[in-house]
Amino acid sequence: MRIEKIDIEEFGRFTDLSLKLSKGLNLIEGKNESGKSTLLAFLRFVFYGFPRRNAPDGEERDKRLSWSGKRAAGSLTLRDGRARYRITRSLFLRGTKTREAAVEELSVVTLPGGEEIDLGAKTPGEYFLGLPAELYDSSLCLAQSDAARVANAGVREAIGDLLFTDESTLCSEAAEAKLQAARRELQHVKGRGGQIARLEDELHALDDEIRGAREDAERLAVLRENAHRFKGKLERSREQADALSKAFERLEVDRGLALFEQYHRANEAQRLAAERLEEVGRAYSELPDRETAIRMAGHLRDADAAGAGLERLEAELLREQGQVYDKKLLDGASYATQKGGDEVFFAEVERQVKRPKRLALPAIALLVLSLLLFGAAMLREGLMLPLLAAAGVCLLPSLLLAALALAARRAPAKLLGGLGLSHFKMLAPYLAQCRREQASFEAHKDRLATLSREIALQKETEEQLLGQIRAEFSRFGETVDRLSLQQMAARLEEIVRKQGRLAGELSELNLACEKAKASAKTLAGQLEGLDEAELKKRSKSLPECREHPDRLTARRLLLQKSTAEWEQRIGELDRAESALAATAKDLGVLESERVRMSDELEAARARLEALLMALDALGEASEELRRGLTPRLREDAARLFAELTDGRHDALMIGSDFSLSIEDKGRILPLSRFSAGCRDAAHLSLRLALLATLSDEKLPLFFDEAFARLDDERARSLLSVLQKYGKSGGQVILFTCHTREGKMLAGDADVTVLSLGEPLTAHL
Repeated sequence: MRIEKIDIEEFGRFTDLSLKLSKGLNLIEGKNESGKSTLLAFLRFVFYGFPRRNAPDGEERDKRLSWSGKRAAGSLTLRDGRARYRITRSLFLRGTKTREAAVEELSVVTLPGGEEIDLGAKTPGEYFLGLPAELYDSSLCLAQSDAARVANAGVREAIGDLLFTDESTLCSEAAEAKLQAARRELQHVKGRGGQIARLEDELHALDDEIRGAREDAERLAVLRENAHRFKGKLERSREQADALSKAFERLEVDRGLALFEQYHRANEAQRLAAERLEEVGRAYSELPDRETAIRMAGHLRDADAAGAGLERLEAELLREQGQVYDKKLLDGASYATQKGGDEVFFAEVERQVKRPKRLALPAIALLVLSLLLFGAAMLREGLMLPLLAAAGVCLLPSLLLAALALAARRAPAKLLGGLGLSHFKMLAPYLAQCRREQASFEAHKDRLATLSREIALQKETEEQLLGQIRAEFSRFGETVDRLSLQQMAARLEEIVRKQGRLAGELSELNLACEKAKASAKTLAGQLEGLDEAELKKRSKSLPECREHPDRLTARRLLLQKSTAEWEQRIGELDRAESALAATAKDLGVLESERVRMSDELEAARARLEALLMALDALGEASEELRRGLTPRLREDAARLFAELTDGRHDALMIGSDFSLSIEDKGRILPLSRFSAGCRDAAHLSLRLALLATLSDEKLPLFFDEAFARLDDERARSLLSVLQKYGKSGGQVILFTCHTREGKMLAGDADVTVLSLGEPLTAHL
């Protein structure tokens, strides 16, 4: 990803500033106070906004608002792969000085289409760079002597959140806290307490009641049976004792056979669950993943929007095509144009209208003169002939001018007739009306052409989107060439629902497999030493027994007592039977309650076991991921440090809290023992290594006077590292107020030099 253009409307000292950046290394030069730090602050503002007022850098907003309008506004143009985006952010203050409120607006659109991007709860920096603000300040952005910021306490926590957090799961610490809270609800670590302890206490109390009820029931049965048997013969007692022995043996055999039957059922359930799990897994793997489904849904929405836009444009084209214009007015405008234009035509008609008047006045004057001369000839006979001759001379031009005036009156009518007018006074408004109609008609033709081009472009866009959608469907065996967009959307929704159902079924089948496996293992342990064939053989030779073992035991004990007491106790048994029947509890109800409570306790214990397993697995996974991060970070940082210092020291050491130390001549020394330039090189190495660890993408790097405390040799080494980074596809923006960096980079065609104010390195 790289930044193509920076546009600042208002920010600090800048107003209407625009800079175009290239890939590779961009060197932005400027003297002190020329705005380099302000430009770097603008980049952070667009990506993350201003820090909160109570944050460590809370005063940043007041420093960066424009000096004139108390406003910060501008945009960045980015390229990410083949896609281009524009991020626009603005903030202004409104209200009084005592109660000032900040109003912020953020917009992210694609180029050239201008479609709005929904960032969700993320900032543009988190969305495009993949880094929170703390890691941006500690990896991508390095301002002057702020290199040691990478070792701040908050950086380690931010890295942990980034590595162990995504959009659907909590970080490991939060997950462990939730699991521990759930475990405490079930069972406290120290002392008594929790749901399991409560259920165990209730179960113990219920067991006492059941034992009492069972004892009452057994005593009642024994009393009744003994009362009957005491009246029988002693020989029956011996027969019953033999039968009881066989019954006990049969119960033991039946118990073993029941365990074998449960063991076979558990094995069969495990086999069926495994087969079904494999079948569902194959079906699930054939469906598109979540990202593909989201991308296809986006294409469908875009295609639907393109179709809607096409319908709107076609409807507008039909409306435009239905417009009717006055052909007479259009012909009039054309006629006036042929005659030289409105003004020329109007002037010509006006001249033709005034010409008869100009001819008539001298004709009338000559006619009057002729009449006067004729009257004088009549009065003066001596001058009659000359006067008559003069009158004749005046009369002939008068008649000629009168004839020309009559002929000139027909010329305006002919010109006005070309427009269908009868009077000259109507000419000016009629020409204006013709010209307005012609302008409207020309605009109508232009709109028709524009709509035709837009419709063609919209059709092309819709076809491209439909092609992408069909290609996506074809990747997992779906043919949708004859389906509408609504049918495609319904089919995609059906596929997503099927994927969800299969995912749930996979989870249930995994649980069923594990449960059946555990049950079979437990039963196998209980069956150790037993032979199923031998048990079946013994079962056939023994009579069937359905009595409870406790009752058989009581009966056997009673049969051993002396028959001498039977008659004496018959009365006692009758009285005891009546009293016991009145106070005994219902054993069936108590046993049903015990079964329910036992199931609840077993479920709670199973949940506790699952929580403990999840805690162990979470701890192991988190520790394993953290163990894998540190070696890679140490190796990359040590390699960069050796390159920047030309191998002058043995190694750069990194602690778990990102503290730095240097191994020099076999001794491990704290970083504070070395020069400022060496410390900056160490922190720069950690920053670049941390960036490579956090992101596989080539992100832009920002440096503001990062070379200030480095000597020429180390500055040249760092520039070499940055040049390699730029030539490998990354982008570096380097701010400086010195000419040293420009001289070191002179001659490199991949370096772009920009100036804020007067250029420092004109030789480049």
